[in-house]
Amino acid sequence: MLLQSLKKLLDNIFNIQHETDEPGTIREINDKIPIRGNNTWMLICSAMLASIGLDTGSGAVIIGAMLISPLMSPILGVGLSVGINDREMLVDSLKNLALAAVAGLIVSALYFSVTPLGEPTNELLARTQPTLLDVLVAIFGGVAGIISISRSDRSNAIPGVAIATALMPPLCTAGYGLASGRIDFFLEDSTFSSSTLYSSALPPI
Repeated sequence: MLLQSLKKLLDNIFNIQHETDEPGTIREINDKIPIRGNNTWMLICSAMLASIGLDTGSGAVIIGAMLISPLMSPILGVGLSVGINDREMLVDSLKNLALAAVAGLIVSALYFSVTPLGEPTNELLARTQPTLLDVLVAIFGGVAGIISISRSDRSNAIPGVAIATALMPPLCTAGYGLASGRIDFFLEDSTFSSSTLYSSALPPI
């Protein structure tokens, strides 16, 4: 009797299935995957803001770039398509994510090729040494993201998820490496971006 009561209590606390809006979640994520129109300009603005923040060492500006970056949608699309075995969505998500990543690299490389500053700041250097903790941040950020976006009543956790799983700062750091000829910055941040993407795009629960 006690075990049944405890099980019921834990089920009431941790069970999230009864609040899940599966069709609405799939539709919302799928609709936001394409990088076009306003998303293209948001991507450019995000890359510019992230580059400026990295160049000046401003964490606040970098956070702003994370919040407006449209990269989270194709990342969630990758995880969702794997989770529901949707090949078409997976191809579309990977295509748009690759397009966005290349665009971010180009914009950041152009910025760092003309900036009068261009010296490695602490914000740039901090993104050249990825650790397991960065992967854990991406994992828990991705889990929080899919829990938040799959609710029938949307929570306010999405901005935090966007920050936790943001790829724009490491992409722009790689762009700095391209513009300055620092291949070490480019390679290390490519590794960082790949590990963050893999962790953030885990199949949804």
